This record gives sequence, structure tokens and C-alpha cells, in this order.
Amino acid sequence: MKKKILLILSMILLSACQPTEKIQKISLSQPVKLLYFYIETCSECQSFQEHAIPYLQETFGDDLTIVQYDLDDEKTQSVYEDVIDDLEAFDQSLYGMGPMYALEGYFAKVGYTSGDEEYLVQDIEKAVNNEALSDELSGLRFEYQEQ
Repeated sequence: MKKKILLILSMILLSACQPTEKIQKISLSQPVKLLYFYIETCSECQSFQEHAIPYLQETFGDDLTIVQYDLDDEKTQSVYEDVIDDLEAFDQSLYGMGPMYALEGYFAKVGYTSGDEEYLVQDIEKAVNNEALSDELSGLRFEYQEQ
């Protein structure tokens, strides 16, 4: 009996010592804002909120401000309309679909798949550094019009 208890305690201690995946912190050359538009009942939106938002917050810290907007809230419509109007060649058939996130002044993307957050981190960093964005998230991505 003592051996079993000792074995169980050893396993608990060993599992607690397993390394956890460390998220690399990135400092941007300037702070940016991500506007996140969601629909409460949308499973992709919920997944973005559960996985991407914490990942982005941990990666960029204070360099990235995330503002969330519920597309079912009438107060959100003017902000959403302003973003849509500022995008180049936005596909109107996607209007009102969630999730949609916009890195203010750079690009917007409709849709999310689990794991996209790593590509999104790369694209945020590239956008701020005026580099070409990756191809991984190019589908349903729209750039802001040049001002």
C-alpha cells in the first residue's frame, strides 16, 4: 500500500514538472489596436475568444489593445460600418459575418480556425513593420485603403 501511494505521489510530482509551452513575447515598434467583431452564438467567435485573444494578449502585452464588439448590439454598427468603409474591395456577401477582426489601419480578416493565432501574430508584426503579410491567412483578408 505504501508503495502505491509513493508511486502515485511520484507521478503527480513528475507531471507537475512537465514543461509548458512558453509563448514568446514580442515588442512592436508602435502600439496597435485590434477591433474584434463577434456574434454571441458563433462557435468560431467563441473559439477566437477562448484561444486567440489570450494568446495575442500574452504575446504582445500592452503593445496590442483588443476592443471587442458584439455584432448583435446596435451600438456596434457604426464602428463596424466605419471599418468596412475603410477596407479595400470588401466582399459585401460577408457583411455581418463573424468573427471578423481588424488590425486598425492595416488589415481585416473574416473567419477563424483554431491555430490561426500563430499566423495572426506573424501578420501583426509584419504589418507594423510594413512587410508583406503571410499567405496563410490571405483568404477573406482585406487591407485598409491607403489614406
